[in-house]
Amino acid sequence: MAWLKIPFECIPADIDESFQRDELPLQHVKRLARQKAEKVYECCGKTEIVLAADTIVIHNGTILGKPKDATQAEEMLLALCGKVHQVATAIHIISGVGENLTDLCVSNVEMRAYSTEEIKAYVASGDALDKAGAYAIQSQSFHPVPVLNGCFASVMGFPFCHIERNLRRIDGYNCVPVADICQKNLHYSCPIFTRVLDGEDIG
Repeated sequence: MAWLKIPFECIPADIDESFQRDELPLQHVKRLARQKAEKVYECCGKTEIVLAADTIVIHNGTILGKPKDATQAEEMLLALCGKVHQVATAIHIISGVGENLTDLCVSNVEMRAYSTEEIKAYVASGDALDKAGAYAIQSQSFHPVPVLNGCFASVMGFPFCHIERNLRRIDGYNCVPVADICQKNLHYSCPIFTRVLDGEDIG
């Protein structure tokens, strides 16, 4: 948000993130984003624009959350090694007049074939322990994803263009060159940003 030079305040929602019975992964991530936004909107006196997001890693139809310890982190990274999984980020925006906007970005992510020694070294660094799926795509030391054909920012948890295309629907919002800002700061040439801003459902 600071990159966009839009004034903002971070307010933790502190919601219950437990799974509901028979809830599918994409239903789960969208519900959490919505509940986060609703809780903060109530706290703000229903006058501010609220943006909330939630990100999950999905492997073989199962959500991989944050590992509980180093052993589980190593297990997750071993399971993802050399394979394709999905990262889904849901956003939910509530305008100052109570209008609800929601969007979802799902990216296919192919991990490289890293070694067991690399896994252990990365987990020992501590970076894996507070990340869904036990990795950060932006890690320069571990570099888990050599090539990505989708939204790099969404895999990090902040899909700039999906957020921008929804903010444009709010009266009084002034557009910013979000795609340029995102690519410059992430050092990533995004192949899909024009299609996303045009409303296409891709990630």
